[in-house]
Amino acid sequence: MKTNNGLFGLVIGGIVALAAILFILSGGDYGGKKTIEGDDDLPPVETTAR
Repeated sequence: MKTNNGLFGLVIGGIVALAAILFILSGGDYGGKKTIEGDDDLPPVETTAR
């Protein structure tokens, strides 16, 4: 069972590192928090009558 997985690990590590760099440079917009820019971005508020 002497297999060399160095190239596979390098490719997977490169993909993960690239995804992390894109996430950091985008400011977390991809798959992260949503930036609220105004009232239209907020969910509707339900009011109750008493």
